[in-house]
Amino acid sequence: MNAIPFGDILLQLKRIADALESGRGSAPGVSAAVPTNPYASADLPAGYNTVLGYLAEVNPEALDLMGDPIADTQRDGYWLTHQASRKDIQIVTVEAPAPLKAVGIDTVNAYPIELLRKRLGD
Repeated sequence: MNAIPFGDILLQLKRIADALESGRGSAPGVSAAVPTNPYASADLPAGYNTVLGYLAEVNPEALDLMGDPIADTQRDGYWLTHQASRKDIQIVTVEAPAPLKAVGIDTVNAYPIELLRKRLGD
């Protein structure tokens, strides 16, 4: 087996990255774009997000580890609702994203980002 120097590999990866950024080397139907957040709600007010939307943006790996992200984040929603109520913080109801609508959930609560950060981290 022949060893390839790390510098050579790094150079090739840089060339590939440059080609993808400039649009060269792409094939029809192939995209280097990162998929959009399936849990994003479209009508969020500034400074607010939903539990699933926030996790998908800040810590998508956590969602990958959950068996059922919708059910597995309900406790977070209860905690956030309770804290918002105790501190007289406004909760906004927004239209649910497609994955939630698919299971019969039409609206979800959106919470201030600071409160989400307190519960779910950065």
